Amino acid sequence: MNIKDIYLDSLKQLGYTEIEARFIYIVATHSGYFTAKQFLDFADAKRGKRSDKLADKLVRNKHASTEMLRKNARVYHIFSRKIYAPIGKENIRNRRDHAFEFIKSRLLALDFILANQGHDYFETEADKVQYFCGALGVEKHILPTKLYLGTQNPSVTPRYFVDKFPMFLPMISGSPIITFTYVAPEAENLVAFVTHLQNYLPLFRSLKQFRFLFVSPCEPLFPKARAIFSSVVKGPLEVPSVAEITRYFQVRKLWESRQFAALRNEDIEFLNEATRKFAAPHIQSVYKEWRAGSLTEAHLASLFPVPESNRKISFDTHAVPSHRHLYSRIAA
Repeated sequence: MNIKDIYLDSLKQLGYTEIEARFIYIVATHSGYFTAKQFLDFADAKRGKRSDKLADKLVRNKHASTEMLRKNARVYHIFSRKIYAPIGKENIRNRRDHAFEFIKSRLLALDFILANQGHDYFETEADKVQYFCGALGVEKHILPTKLYLGTQNPSVTPRYFVDKFPMFLPMISGSPIITFTYVAPEAENLVAFVTHLQNYLPLFRSLKQFRFLFVSPCEPLFPKARAIFSSVVKGPLEVPSVAEITRYFQVRKLWESRQFAALRNEDIEFLNEATRKFAAPHIQSVYKEWRAGSLTEAHLASLFPVPESNRKISFDTHAVPSHRHLYSRIAA
């Protein structure tokens, strides 16, 4: 993550130290909200005066507001135009007040970013649109879009990537692969995750390779999230070869028939991976026809032709700390 010196200098002119300025820039750009613990972890400092000093400056200068939560926990919201304008983010929506559910996801997203500062993050909606439409030549109409009706007139304004989940290019040698993320707070039932993937499908379909990262403090969600991604995205978009499908069908039939003596260790490992990879409903339907003997080899081959391009899609998970004490407001 590279932050321009001019932005840090402008924040230091407001009275903030170098490390405070760097932290404020990251929060303002990617979240809008933060906790004292997040700053202490960022500054590698112990609890005490350091975080109190930053909070006092932000609130005293009317650059941020604070909200008391249960167990004396606080969340700070950086909202002032005096912070956002000098760093070129005057119109960013992080300045606005948000619903509590949104705040929770922003705090978790900030946890991820603070723990992975080496990546090259897309900071604004314009940056993302420019990358996909300019650098990759993607048609603008297939980007995930939400339409907003004007309050003063009946005009309709399209906004892109309104979920604001972190998106980045890993800082590695060679050709970087775009990485999308989805941030799921605890107790997420993953219905919203399915909707999110469906909204992104047109864009995913236009990419030859990408990585998707499911971020959550609730690790029991990880297997289900992987299965959903495989069913909604990976299975439909990665066209498997007929050889892979045939082997999957044959090994699965042996397993279901309890012919374990005919299976080698590598067959079992292959079946475990293939079960996730080929979880899409249309492949499961083809398997039922194949096992019933109503599908010829020629017909099977016609259903899985040689892919025109080698699309590479990867899915992974990332655990972030839980903010349980922040998950409920004090009643007004």
